[in-house]
Amino acid sequence: MMTFDVEEKEGKVIVFVQIPHHERQDKGAPRQRFATEDVVLELVSRGVEHGEAIQTATVKNWREHTRQGTWIFEKKTIKPLDKPAEKVILTKENKPAPKKRKSRAKKKTTK
Repeated sequence: MMTFDVEEKEGKVIVFVQIPHHERQDKGAPRQRFATEDVVLELVSRGVEHGEAIQTATVKNWREHTRQGTWIFEKKTIKPLDKPAEKVILTKENKPAPKKRKSRAKKKTTK
């Protein structure tokens, strides 16, 4: 059975994952891999809001020492929006268009 613990502490979301060990003779537990994408999907399905990952891990159950890991995410914060500024109406001033420079052809001089 997989352990998936979520804890919110000091503005961070800490996730601990442990999966059952796969032994070659035991046909009950298949080989599994648990990466950051899987943790994010599980957090979304549980409705836990989180920000960017600070610490990541990859969990595999075919070795005893790699079958548990800890992920740390920033806690998602809602930043207050600035108050809207007063409405300002911009007007177009009627300015004459700038005169275009005409290129002059060079005259050949004869002697």
